[in-house]
Amino acid sequence: MTGSEVEKIKQLLEQWCKSTRYDEKDNILSQHLADAIIFDVLPPLQYTSTQEYRQSFDAWQPPFAIPSLFELDELVIHADSRVGFAHCLIHCGGDLPDGKTVRSTVRATFCFTKVNEAWCVAHHHISMPMSMKDE
Repeated sequence: MTGSEVEKIKQLLEQWCKSTRYDEKDNILSQHLADAIIFDVLPPLQYTSTQEYRQSFDAWQPPFAIPSLFELDELVIHADSRVGFAHCLIHCGGDLPDGKTVRSTVRATFCFTKVNEAWCVAHHHISMPMSMKDE
């Protein structure tokens, strides 16, 4: 693991967070491979391209006030010169037009590969903890 590669991945994730907080929908996936596999918490749960995932944004993204909450916590990154991975918690949410505030925490894992000396997201997986108790 090299420190400079870890720092480059960290910067990529910081840009992803900033684009998400400011609802820059066309920039959120700019550092993902076109054929990235993306798992998310809402159906259909698996997307087989960034285009497919991008097309789903308006169907499930709440209309939060800008900037919304989207912060990485407990970020751990491992990388060598060609591949890397990271995992963290993401605190997300925001204020809705009706004044209601929504907050949640999800888990995230990312897989990175280098393409033409630039880091790209090949896979990201977002999941939400759930209780298995009968309620």
